[in-house]
Amino acid sequence: MLYAIVSDIHSNYEALAAVLHAMEKFPIDVVYCLGDLVGYNADPDACVQAILPRANAIVRGNHDKAVAGLLNLEWFNTSAKQAVLWTRRSAGASTLEAVSRLPEGPMEVGEGILLCHGTPYDEDAYLMDAMSIAESYRFLVESHPETRFCLHGHTHYPQVVMRRGEKKKPEVVRGQEETRLEPGATYLINPGSVGQPRDGIALASFGILDTNRLVYRNLRVAYDVQETQRKVLQAGLPPELARRLAEGR
Repeated sequence: MLYAIVSDIHSNYEALAAVLHAMEKFPIDVVYCLGDLVGYNADPDACVQAILPRANAIVRGNHDKAVAGLLNLEWFNTSAKQAVLWTRRSAGASTLEAVSRLPEGPMEVGEGILLCHGTPYDEDAYLMDAMSIAESYRFLVESHPETRFCLHGHTHYPQVVMRRGEKKKPEVVRGQEETRLEPGATYLINPGSVGQPRDGIALASFGILDTNRLVYRNLRVAYDVQETQRKVLQAGLPPELARRLAEGR
């Protein structure tokens, strides 16, 4: 099977449209979305309308929860909080309803694949250091032992973590376009962010997992950053949110 994996769209329609267009070059069987459809940018309605019919399964992110009133805004920095409040005021009723109904992860979807936003043990935690990696593997062994590929987002950094066995130390791979996958290993895979990359590369990021050939690819796609910035500023969202798009941070 060929799976396309997207995460952290964050109301950036130009980036999402570019990613969906790029997917058309591949014989994609299934699309998974790992949450944060909204937040930060100015196109919540267009993004939700574009991804809902395209994704075979979606789990919610922390910004989705915040917009739906399911997460305390004290958890957010000032710019993120302002974007959440703007989205609550500006998004259409159908968008807000759809976001409020997004399911909580982790979600088993078959073929040894588990979907989550932050980590498998906590949807709001960041999977980005040795402790969170170790805890994620511990949780998978105890609660989802059939998992081969745990797909997650939240950090906005593309990353692949591999562990060959329960007693082996995990290996972290970053900045690699193609990763050959080993049959007996368990993987934590982050496709990066569609709408707000933070690894210094101002290109929309998504992943393709090929479980037949055992290959994972992280792909980057150019989009009209200036148009997204224009919309952010026109909407009255914090200028910092527009500026960081050009920096990829």
